[in-house]
This record gives sequence, C-alpha cells and structure tokens, in this order.
Amino acid sequence: MYGYIKGYVKKIKENQLIIENQGIGYLIHTSSNTLRDSVLNHEATVYTHLYVREDMIQLYGFISEEALVLFEQLIKISGVGPKAALAILSLSDVPQIKQAIAQGNHVFISKASGIGKKTSERIIIELKDKLKADVLDTDLPQSDSVTSVYYDNVLEALVSLGFNPSEVQSILKRIDQTNLTEDEVIKLALKKLGK
Repeated sequence: MYGYIKGYVKKIKENQLIIENQGIGYLIHTSSNTLRDSVLNHEATVYTHLYVREDMIQLYGFISEEALVLFEQLIKISGVGPKAALAILSLSDVPQIKQAIAQGNHVFISKASGIGKKTSERIIIELKDKLKADVLDTDLPQSDSVTSVYYDNVLEALVSLGFNPSEVQSILKRIDQTNLTEDEVIKLALKKLGK
C-alpha cells in the first residue's frame, strides 16, 4: 500500500518514529539503527511495510530499502514476527547481519531479544542460501566481516574456559577465519592454545 513515506521526523521514541507528511503523522515501528540515523525535525524517507492481522494494522519502516527487504524476508519465516525481526535488525548493520546468517552464526542471531537457538537456526536454514549471493557481492572483505561477527563470541567462550584474554586475542589474529563457522574458529583456537 505504501512504498515509502517522505516527511519530517516529528517524534523519536523506543522502536518508533512519527513522520509527518501533509499534516498526517505516520506512526512507524522501526529498528534501533533507523532510530539512530533519524534526526528530529529533519526530512527523512522511510521505506515501509504495512503489516495486517485480524487484530492489528501496523506500519514498519526503515531508512534503507535493504533493511526493509531483510525485514520482509524475516517475517515470512515461521515463528518470526515483526518484533523479532526488528530485534534482529537492531543487532548491527544489514550487511553484517546478512554475513552472520550466510555464515550460519546462530549465536550472533540469537543475541536478538526474543530469538532463541531454534528460531535462529530456522532463520539460517531458510535464508542462508538466499543471502550468500548478497554477501559475496558486498565490498567488505570476507575475513574482516567474519572476524567482526565472531570475535566477541569466540573470545568470550575461550576466556570462560580459563584461557588468558591477551593470549586468546593473539591466537585469533593468526587464524584465517574466512568461510569458517564460529565452532570451527573455536576448535582451531583450542588446538593452537594446546587443548
């Protein structure tokens, strides 16, 4: 029904924007990334999705079309509603979220509020192949983006096993993480740490 709404940002609150266009204030549910990029009383273009259920009609929107497309892909998955999709889109920027899904990083996805391990694995199963081509087309070097997605999780896991944080960081810098899952990175690190 609405492809996008262009107007002035009149209100920013938790997970919501009000965009005024020709005297109408549109209440748009959105991610923390879109909120961060929105400036009060400045013009913005928000790409929208009208979500209709028996008991509700809500408008969801994002500053980038790429975020809207990913949102629409997520809400098609069984068990992933709009709130869960917003939580996932609030984890990081869209290219990094796509990278995490394409790499099968369910730990990263399950950091989103309301997303458990089973749901994150379902998301990966449904979207992994669809997003691989997008991820390969990005300008980000694969190894850098994988490192940024996995680094904190791997470091935390290894430190919890009793390893020295600085030693773990040194080992992780020497591992080529291209095309490796988080579990594979941990296994390689453990070998290098002598376990």
